[in-house]
Amino acid sequence: MDAPRVSRGAGPPLPPRRLTRAQRKAILRPRLVTHHSVGTFFLALGVLMLPVALGFLRPLLLMTGIFLLVGVLLRRSGWPGALRREQRRRLQALRWGLPAAAELTRVERHVLPGLEAGRVAQLDYVFLARGQPVHGSTPSPCLADARRSPGEPVWVVYLAEDPAVSALWPPPES
Repeated sequence: MDAPRVSRGAGPPLPPRRLTRAQRKAILRPRLVTHHSVGTFFLALGVLMLPVALGFLRPLLLMTGIFLLVGVLLRRSGWPGALRREQRRRLQALRWGLPAAAELTRVERHVLPGLEAGRVAQLDYVFLARGQPVHGSTPSPCLADARRSPGEPVWVVYLAEDPAVSALWPPPES
């Protein structure tokens, strides 16, 4: 007996779409949360120590410089610029993108989600834009997405000027 087909559900509303804070937070996440958090701590500590070191205790300048350097390096390694740009483009697609019917092609479940900022699953999908098939992929922090199966119909929103920038609709909530 075949498994029942899952409905695609209601399509996305017309743009501009309003996203909740939880939806934006689920998209905009550092890859390595621990590195980013520790880097933020060291950076804040270095910034707080800088006026004291400059004004009163010159020997603290070396330690302040080390804290600032370690903080910047850890923050950059925890949330690289390329990843931030990709996440902002995905948010732009969610807010302004054109809707399209899509189908999941692969669902990859992560064994250790804590290593990738709570990413539980990687969802690959395909949709038609301007008559051409476009493949997309998106990480998801939702446990429900890890239970999805290939072939399931879904909605996608994509940027008209660049169909390669796309995201699943509705966006996940953390």
